[in-house]
Amino acid sequence: MAKKVAHDPNEVLAVVDEKDNVVGSATRKEIHEKGLLHREVYVFLVNSAGQVLLQKRKDFPVWDSSAAGHFPKDQAYLEAAQREFEEELGIALSKSDFIEKWHLFFPDSKRVLAKINNRFVKVFVVKKDIPLPKIMFDKDEITEVKFFDKAELKMLVELPEMVIVPAVKKLIQEHFL
Repeated sequence: MAKKVAHDPNEVLAVVDEKDNVVGSATRKEIHEKGLLHREVYVFLVNSAGQVLLQKRKDFPVWDSSAAGHFPKDQAYLEAAQREFEEELGIALSKSDFIEKWHLFFPDSKRVLAKINNRFVKVFVVKKDIPLPKIMFDKDEITEVKFFDKAELKMLVELPEMVIVPAVKKLIQEHFL
């Protein structure tokens, strides 16, 4: 089976209305060019010490949630969370490991990387002790993974320059600190 192309501009995604109901579909490229409402999923791995795993993205070298992504039109949020976690971190988990925490709307306040990203995001938390050596992250998408404790998260979100995805920064400030 061929590996999925990360950030494929021709991938068909769901277009949703202001209540997150699927109303159509479009390519990732078209969605971001036109600012169409769409769906994304974020997953945060939290260990028993309360540390949160973040990944540093390869395409845009800032810290991001443990796993995240857009997903095909015919996939549900939970399935997407499970798939993204396995694709990006190399660990297959059961659906019961994913705890749905928040369903949020993130309007695009400014263009980043020449795209408009108006999206609904379901955020899942996985509470599990997975040692860093067991995490076989996708080196095509990620350059580094690291567990952050609360003090490190606080320092990270207080840095003046952009070192963390803005939506993830907001989630950390509001829900993990």
